[in-house]
Amino acid sequence: MGNAKEILQEFGLTENETQVYLALLKLGSASASEITQKTNIHRINIYDILERLQEKGLVSYVILGKRKHYEASDPKKILEIEEERKRKIKEIIPQLSAERVLTKEPQEATIFKDKKGIKTILDEIPKSKTDVYLFASGWGFKENFPDYTDIWHERFRLHKTKIKTLISSKFKKELKVPKPLEYRYLSSEFVFPSTTVLYEDKVFMILWSAHPLGILIRGKEISNSYKEFFNILWETAKP
Repeated sequence: MGNAKEILQEFGLTENETQVYLALLKLGSASASEITQKTNIHRINIYDILERLQEKGLVSYVILGKRKHYEASDPKKILEIEEERKRKIKEIIPQLSAERVLTKEPQEATIFKDKKGIKTILDEIPKSKTDVYLFASGWGFKENFPDYTDIWHERFRLHKTKIKTLISSKFKKELKVPKPLEYRYLSSEFVFPSTTVLYEDKVFMILWSAHPLGILIRGKEISNSYKEFFNILWETAKP
């Protein structure tokens, strides 16, 4: 891997975190026991290492049956986590990408346990190849991403991506709706408990709390069901 290990440790990973992350790039998708076999790190320690990597937005997991299968995030996401280290990280991206094996197993859901992981998905949404539909909770987004809200809205304009938003009229007075966002308002009693974004064949839910949780669900069937529900509410909502 050349100097990849050294640079990842400069980025802030421990030696064991680096070893597990690189192993997951090669494995594509692996259980904790498979990671243990690949790295020779004791299984008791593997779970703590995976937890820390999830908190840094570098690892997520997929639920397959009742077992967790862990995946390394795309190495390019590292650039989004630490822009000031972009030059050094960019040098090893080809190496990391070459060793990353995309899982062939079906993916049902990916969990993001902190703001960094959530933001990586938010960054992708304005680039959607389809229209975007947003169930807005009315709170949580701006509180957790105060400097990012306007940037996120601007990216929809730059990418010419159409987005429709449903939100409770309870928040109407507080909102300034920039183009190309199109809002419609439901009754004030109708407040969504989470922020849910529909794009392409994906459903991304953000549960706002002291420690926000992101859930990315992939699948045409569930995505279409959510879109049908959105369209029903859209027809009853007011501009």
